[in-house]
Amino acid sequence: MTFIKYQHVQHFGADETEGLTDGVCYIFPKMDGSNMCAYTEDGEIRCMSRNCILDGDHPFTRYVKGHPEIGRILKENPGIRLYGEWMTPHAVRSYTADTWEHWFVFEVCSENKHLEHMTQTGEILTCEGEYYIPYDIYSRLLDDYGVDYIPPLAVIDRPNGNDIQKMADEDNVWHITEGQGCGEGVVVKRYGYRNRYGETYWAKVINTQFRTMRLKQRHRRLSDGDTTLEEVIAENVVTLDLVNKEYAKIAETDGKVNQGKLLGIVWKCVIDEFIWDILKKYRNPVIDFGRLRDSCLDLVKEMRPELFGGVPLDGSE
Repeated sequence: MTFIKYQHVQHFGADETEGLTDGVCYIFPKMDGSNMCAYTEDGEIRCMSRNCILDGDHPFTRYVKGHPEIGRILKENPGIRLYGEWMTPHAVRSYTADTWEHWFVFEVCSENKHLEHMTQTGEILTCEGEYYIPYDIYSRLLDDYGVDYIPPLAVIDRPNGNDIQKMADEDNVWHITEGQGCGEGVVVKRYGYRNRYGETYWAKVINTQFRTMRLKQRHRRLSDGDTTLEEVIAENVVTLDLVNKEYAKIAETDGKVNQGKLLGIVWKCVIDEFIWDILKKYRNPVIDFGRLRDSCLDLVKEMRPELFGGVPLDGSE
């Protein structure tokens, strides 16, 4: 088995997740940690982050080595990959003390479509021919080995956006210190789902308070002058009028606004319409265009949050 990057979880309502909620959905807490994976290659345990293979000195690799149950489940069930959240402090600091420096599995995938496991009670579990093993199966597999995992907050048939946003804003208190609000958000899964392109994607809905906090942090940095040139440029050119104008054009042409298309068009506007003025205003500055792009797209997401797992700025649906 080789390096396989975990899917990019889409914002709720994205074109890639159309039809996701047309069935029984599992709603999971979205933990604010680092995506880490453990798997086997040539009979040896391998560890990876979202983007690269980890060496033996990485804290997560040492954690896996120190928890033999992880190695046992991988070696006794060849072909599976365990993806989980490695909990070190990021934006959300309200997790309980026993959360930190801990790994919680949120996905079990199998490249072996004929995988079978006999439980301690003698029952045979199979992956049902799916790459993404359903929670009701993988949770029992993990239980057999004592590997920790993230349980769903709820299982709902055909949930709507309001139901899911409420769970993100009010119900997601798993491993959160009592009285300290909710976690980052939730992830929506429907096992066996494939979109019209034949692909499987899950969706995320972000906690409104968390999104507001990130917005306030950005504004605070701007007011304190603790910003990069790229952030200042983005604030000056990506206005609400610009975003709404491009949003309206797409809606008129396509009937529906795809988040990726809006992001791409606004970024193209920045380059096509504003870059010459930027160069003149800042006297030919050295610009990190990757950072500028990220800053511009972050602003689009803040201005049209309903496309990216939030609610509209005016509170409408």
